[in-house]
Amino acid sequence: MAEKINVNVNQFPSLTWNHLNINRSHFEGSLVRARISSEEKQFILPDEIQYEQKLLKDIPEAESFYTGLGKDFDKELNAVSEKLNASVNTFTVPAGVKIQKSVKTLYEAVDGDESFSDVYIIAGENSESTFIFDYTSSDSCQGLFGLRIKVMALDSAKVHIVTVNRLGKNYVCFNGCASLGLDNSSVEFTQLELGGKDNYNGLQNILSGYQSKYEGQHAYIVSKDSKLDLNQIVVQTGRNSESKYTVDGVLMQNGKKTWRGTIDFKHGCIDAKGDEQEDVLLLNPEVVNKSLPVILCDEEAVEGRHGCSIGKVDMENLFYMQSRGVDFQTAKELMLKAKVRKVLHHIDDKELSDNVEAFTDKLLQEV
Repeated sequence: MAEKINVNVNQFPSLTWNHLNINRSHFEGSLVRARISSEEKQFILPDEIQYEQKLLKDIPEAESFYTGLGKDFDKELNAVSEKLNASVNTFTVPAGVKIQKSVKTLYEAVDGDESFSDVYIIAGENSESTFIFDYTSSDSCQGLFGLRIKVMALDSAKVHIVTVNRLGKNYVCFNGCASLGLDNSSVEFTQLELGGKDNYNGLQNILSGYQSKYEGQHAYIVSKDSKLDLNQIVVQTGRNSESKYTVDGVLMQNGKKTWRGTIDFKHGCIDAKGDEQEDVLLLNPEVVNKSLPVILCDEEAVEGRHGCSIGKVDMENLFYMQSRGVDFQTAKELMLKAKVRKVLHHIDDKELSDNVEAFTDKLLQEV
């Protein structure tokens, strides 16, 4: 039996004018089953990592912090998870273990599917690990796929999370992520939002530890009749904590995108640093772009930087490339691909990179 979700998502931490329609979004859908990572394709698990399927109620620490989709959404998903008796894919990286090969999960969505995967990762002290979550479907499929990832990075842990959306044009998708970093920890998120029809992406990173760090690089392409709603939050409470993330995107045809970027310096985060930047390329006068970079500050001794660059294709660059024998269409495609390749540089998986390149090529046929 399908379990319905009907809730506001991507709530902006500091409200602005309601008539801008940017304070929040709304998600409505239904879920009928949960996915287990060990049943998916290309699930590669190094011997050092412990993998268990647990009920959400048995992981109380996972409920202590929320994804960027919001507290209300997480509570709704928790209720759905309990009704479906769904398991949480729990990964534990033991202290001191440095994993050389990525843990990779490929989700292949099928027509009419309404499913989600719930993931909790515990990165032990002084450990290093990378987790890749790749989800895809054919263009003819329609349905709903959801992914929720929560990361607990203990002292001096380094963990890198990669999510890649290559869903078909008729799929609805939600991707809710969260991390909590303790002393000297380092959390990195690399995200590519390329497919799907209606996409909701919410990421919240909490830097509570001394000298904890967050780094993020995100790229998106919003194609014809598609919508992307992004909410990215960094909450810094730890002294000398540092965050830096970039968002690069392309809007095509009549695509619609909303990005909310927030760095929240809490009282006590002395000498903390934060930097958030978005660069958007608009390819059609019919696109709708909303960007809201914000810094909230309750501490004096901090350093914050934010910005957003929105514009059309640089005609001077196009003219230069044409003068070197590159035709107009190829030159424009090269500029668009550069945004995706900038993020692909952070993914050490050739097969996935090749798949992303092929998917991008298919999208750019619409340009």
